[in-house]
Amino acid sequence: MPPSGVQKAITFSRRAPGQLTVLLVILVLVCLATGLAAALDVQRKRAVLTEVIEGSGQVTNAAVEIYQSLSEANATVASAFLVSGVEPAPLRERYQTNITEAAAALTTAAAGSLTGESAVIVTELAAYLPMYTGLVERARAYNRQGQPLGVSYIREASHLVQGTMLRLAQRLYMAETTRLEEAQNQAGVVGWTLLVVGFLVLGGLVAVQIYLTRTTRRVLNAGMLVATLAALAAVSWYAIATAKAADHSVTSQQQGSAAVKAFAEARIKVLEARSDEALTLVARGNGRSYEDHFVLVRNELNGGLLANAKAAASADTVGPVDNAINAWHGWVDSHRELRSQDDRGDYDTAIEMATNGVPGELYGTVDRELGTAIARAAGKFHDEAVSARGALSMADIGIAVLSVVAALAVWFGLAPRIREYR
Repeated sequence: MPPSGVQKAITFSRRAPGQLTVLLVILVLVCLATGLAAALDVQRKRAVLTEVIEGSGQVTNAAVEIYQSLSEANATVASAFLVSGVEPAPLRERYQTNITEAAAALTTAAAGSLTGESAVIVTELAAYLPMYTGLVERARAYNRQGQPLGVSYIREASHLVQGTMLRLAQRLYMAETTRLEEAQNQAGVVGWTLLVVGFLVLGGLVAVQIYLTRTTRRVLNAGMLVATLAALAAVSWYAIATAKAADHSVTSQQQGSAAVKAFAEARIKVLEARSDEALTLVARGNGRSYEDHFVLVRNELNGGLLANAKAAASADTVGPVDNAINAWHGWVDSHRELRSQDDRGDYDTAIEMATNGVPGELYGTVDRELGTAIARAAGKFHDEAVSARGALSMADIGIAVLSVVAALAVWFGLAPRIREYR
C-alpha cells in the first residue's frame, strides 16, 4: 500500500530539507506577523496622541477656560458693583474679556470630538451665556442710575453662574478629563508583549543560524545574518520609540494636565472667594450667606487644594505657586480686617480696602500667579504630547520595511540550502 500524503509529509519533515522548509515558512510568517503587529501598535499610539493633542486635550483645556472665565467674570462684576454709578473701565474691559474668552472656549469645545453628555452640556452653556450677560447689563443699567434694584439682578446673575453654569462647566471638565486621562494612559504603555515576541523571533533566527552551521558545515549564512540584523533593528526601533513616547506621555500627564487640574481647582476657588467678598459688601448688611461661603472656600483652599497645587508643581511652576500661596495667606489676614471694618459700620473703608487696598491687591497677585502656573503647565502638556507623538514618527513604516526585509532575507538564506538537497 503506497504511503499517504500525510505520511509523506511526516517523512519529509524528518529530513534536513523538510526541516529547513518548515523553518523557512515559520520564520517568514513570524517576521511578517510580528512586524505588522508592531507597526499597527505604533499607528494606534500615534492616533491616540493625535487625539490627545488635537481632540480631548483641546476640549479639556477649553473646559478649564470656560470654568475660569465664568468664575472670573462673576468675581469681576461683583467687584465692579462695589463702585456706585459707572464701573471702572479696567473692570469693564476685564469682564468683556472674560465673556469673550468663555464664548471662544465654548466654540473650541463644540468643535471637538465630544461625547453625548459633553455635547449637551456645551449646548446648554451656550444658551445660558447670553442670559447671564443680559442680567449683568440690566444690573449695570440700574447701578448707573443709582437704583438698588441692580443688586437684585447681580445676585441673580451670580446665582445663575454659581448654581447652574459652573456646575455644568465642572461636569464638562470632569468628563473630558476622564477621556484625556484614558488616552494618556493608552499612550503611556510600552508594548511589552510585542517586545517579548520580538526577542523570541530574534532568538529563533539565531537558533536557526546555529542549526544551519551544524547541518551545512558553513559558519555564516548571509541571508540569515541580514534577517537577524533587520529583526534586531526593528525590535530596537519599536522599543526605543514606544519607551520615549511613554516617557513623554507620562510627563505630559504628571507635569501637564494633572498640574493644570490642580492649579485650576485652586484658582477657581480663589475666584469664588473674591466674588463672595465683593457680594458680601454689595448686599450691604444682607450678605451673611456670601461670607459663610467665603469661609467654606477658605477652608477648602487651606485644607487641601493649595497643598495639592504645591505637590503638582514642577520646576517651571513652583515659583508662581509659592507666590500665590503666600499672597493667599496675606489676603485671608487682610480679609479679616475688611470684615471688621464692615461689621463696625465703616462701609466706605471696607469698600476702599476691597477695591484699592491690600485685599484687592493680594487677590490680584493670587489670581495672576495661578494663571501663570496654569499657562506653563498647559504648555508643558502640549510640548510633551507633541514630543511623544514625534518619537513614533516613521516608526511604523520603518518597522514594517525592516520586517519585510527580514522575511525576504530568511527566504534568500534558506531557499538555496533547501535546493542543495535536491
